[in-house]
Order: sequence, then C-alpha cells, then structure tokens
Amino acid sequence: MVVDDNVDFLNGIELTLQMEGFEVVRAASGQEALQILEQAFHRQMQASDPAARYLPDLIVADIMMPGLDGYALYEEISNNPYLAHIPFIFLTAKTEAEDIRKGKQLGVDDYLTKPFSPEDLLATIRGKLRRVEQQRTLAEQFTGEPDKSPALILALVIIGLLLAIGAGIGYWLSNFF
Repeated sequence: MVVDDNVDFLNGIELTLQMEGFEVVRAASGQEALQILEQAFHRQMQASDPAARYLPDLIVADIMMPGLDGYALYEEISNNPYLAHIPFIFLTAKTEAEDIRKGKQLGVDDYLTKPFSPEDLLATIRGKLRRVEQQRTLAEQFTGEPDKSPALILALVIIGLLLAIGAGIGYWLSNFF
C-alpha cells in the first residue's frame, strides 16, 4: 500500500512498483488508507480460503498529508492488533534530524527521504517483504498457519531474550563473584 496526497507522486511510485511486479494498493490520504485497511481486514475475516490475503504486506506513507497525517496513520495502524504486524515505511520530504528521530521513536520500520532513488526504495521494500516472508515461513513451521505469526514470533522473541538475559546474568555472576 502506498499513501500520499500528491497524486503525481503516487502515480510515479505506483508505476515504479508495478514495473517491478508488485501489486499496489493506493490511498490519497491517511483516512482513505484506514478505510481500505478496514475493508481488507473484513474481507480477510470472511474469506473461505485461509490462505487468501487481502491486507497489504507493507505500507509506504508520506508524513505531510491533510487531515490524518503519516504520524497519526502510523499510530492508528500500530495500535490495531490486526494491523500492527504490517511493516511501515515513511517516504517523506521531512528531512530534518528531529523529524527522522520522531519517526524512528514511533517505531516505523524505515524512513526514506524525498528525493530518493527508485533503487533505494525497491531495496528497502524488498528487504521488508523478505522479512515478512521469513516470519510467515517460521509461523507455518510451528503452527501450520501463516497468519498466526505475530503472537508466535513475539513468544519466541521473549523466550530468546529471557535465555540471553539468563546467560548474561550467569556470566556476570561467575566472573565477578
């Protein structure tokens, strides 16, 4: 999904991604993006085929948009348990260090600034999509269901962190006491 209020820019991004074989869902505002995501979620829940996917695998959004800006859009998505797993990339003209820091503190997956090279955008998108596919594959290995990944992956991460913390405390205790 690509979200930007500049129609010419939106057309250019869509064309670039389509030429690389990506299916693009576009929205001209943050509010329109939320409406599209809500409809996609309902289609997903009503699908008779469990492998059917209606939600986007990734969202690329501008920050400066009237109404619901990119920051607010990201917060809406990240606070929704059914959408929070979707990687989110800001693609924006906001190039100040403060703006980039704000985006990163919110938790976006990446922050690209305009102007950008199509190669950089494509590399970023491919990397994020590869990670999504890795998560689905891992989820299928453990559950047999690709869309159950967020909870499973969170549990595996927590277990890994607890093991790492335990190992670190053991090392610290054995070397300092």
